Amino acid sequence: MKKNLIILFGALAAASPVLAGEWERVGTDDGITVERRRVDGSNLLEFRGRGVVDAPIAALLATFLDVEHATEWMDQCNGSSIVEDAGERHKIVYNRTHAPWPVADRDAVLDNVLSFDERERRVRLEFSSVTHPRKGAVDGVVRMPFLRGHWYLWPEAGGRKTRVEYQVHADPGGLLPAFLVNYASKDLPKKTIAGLRAQLKRRSYPQVEKWIRAFPEYRFIDAEGMISARPL
Repeated sequence: MKKNLIILFGALAAASPVLAGEWERVGTDDGITVERRRVDGSNLLEFRGRGVVDAPIAALLATFLDVEHATEWMDQCNGSSIVEDAGERHKIVYNRTHAPWPVADRDAVLDNVLSFDERERRVRLEFSSVTHPRKGAVDGVVRMPFLRGHWYLWPEAGGRKTRVEYQVHADPGGLLPAFLVNYASKDLPKKTIAGLRAQLKRRSYPQVEKWIRAFPEYRFIDAEGMISARPL
């Protein structure tokens, strides 16, 4: 029952509608476009980054599944582990983010749900913060009150490349002023996508990729000539 409540909470958080303003471009660098927007009821901006990664979707998903090595590519991540393996497409993950002294590190327990949308030619990895009995508060670390976001992946060049969208809205908690959080967060999407690009050159998971490609829903990704027409 407790497990079901955790999963339900995460699913509801991911599905909750967000009233937000228009996206405003922050900048484009190295083929990665970063945008921000205001969210009703919050002084903290929502950010997203978009770009193309020179690897197939299966390679990205395999990298995401290697939770323990997220510290190698996620910006300022100094701790990452599986809290609960709830299925091949559902993981509860712990992430800790380094902060420079005298600011305390931040952490979060995230409900990660993977889904395939054939009609939209898109793979979705949606995440939202949850509470979990296996991972309580850590001394000296501030538990983030709120975090949600997603990775959206579209096949490019017949599935040989991937167009990505990384989006996140978070409250780091503590006494940090909103203007400082917004300023520090503006580089997060670019650094995250750039870090993913670098990790794909650093590590590979051929057996995991093969397993992912065997998913029935993956057939639309490998379809010859299937290139999404959605603009960046």
